[in-house]
Amino acid sequence: MGKFTAYKVELASLPDGKHEQDFVCDTEFFKNMEHTGILKSDVKVHMDLEKKNDAYDCTFHCKGTVTVPCDRCLDPLDIEVDTDYHIIVKYGEEFDDESDDLLIIPYSNSNLNVAYMLYDTILLTIPLRHVHPLGKCNRAMASALNKHRANIDDEAEDVLEEAEYGNDDIE
Repeated sequence: MGKFTAYKVELASLPDGKHEQDFVCDTEFFKNMEHTGILKSDVKVHMDLEKKNDAYDCTFHCKGTVTVPCDRCLDPLDIEVDTDYHIIVKYGEEFDDESDDLLIIPYSNSNLNVAYMLYDTILLTIPLRHVHPLGKCNRAMASALNKHRANIDDEAEDVLEEAEYGNDDIE
């Protein structure tokens, strides 16, 4: 049994009409994706699928929490996930994912594995910069950063003074 068999949607056997399926993108899901930036995850995904003729209209609703390290203090930071992803899937001669809202899969595929769609959708909800709100970072780390920042500011000021006034010791 593969790592992502739970994320397969059997398309070929579906009759026309509305269908639903649920998935869980937990910590193990991200470990299997080999994404080390996610410390913990508890995201539930509900998929609404409507088959009309030869098209599968899929909407994924992802809701939950992922935990990442804070960029400032490295303590865990919870980020809320609440997003939707919509795509239409059709069968064709060969795989084609050039369009953002249309996916063509080969006739030979009886199912669609949505694991990577969910992975990308959840990752795109995480801000580029992950920091705790002001005053919520680990105090010891914040203190060390401020001390280090002060030293860097002093060194930068010395360099600027040397550049501005010159230094006779430099050859």
